[in-house]
Amino acid sequence: MADPKDDAVMEFWKDHREQLRQSENQRAVLTNYVLLIAAAISGFVVQQQFSLRTVPLSVLTMAIGLYGAVSAAKYHERADYHLSQARALTRALVQSGALPDAAPALENARQAHYAKYPRLIRLRLNWLWISLHLGIAVYGAVLLIITCVVQ
Repeated sequence: MADPKDDAVMEFWKDHREQLRQSENQRAVLTNYVLLIAAAISGFVVQQQFSLRTVPLSVLTMAIGLYGAVSAAKYHERADYHLSQARALTRALVQSGALPDAAPALENARQAHYAKYPRLIRLRLNWLWISLHLGIAVYGAVLLIITCVVQ
């Protein structure tokens, strides 16, 4: 018969994994919105032939890009928190005997993965997300510069 404490820990583990997925999903949704807004603003600025009245829109694009970068970093922090909590709960479940100790098999799989992708494992996914948003902010700055130069 399962220990009720182990069942409670397992539910807590599932909750942290769900929260981690939610953080990742929210980061993706935010990025889609930021990309959509930046594309719409960009189209409007070009349609208006980079007139001075579009300067606030270029500044808005920069602000949205910066907001996205900060938000992506925060979503990563929350996801990392929930992952660390889930890992701690996994260790507790292994120690209690509710889960088998799969550490050697996991380590072998991890090392095989690292051998297969020696360069990509060094590239942190959160930096890609943050860089994308910073790129949008830079794009807004470029729109602003073009507008100021054209006028």
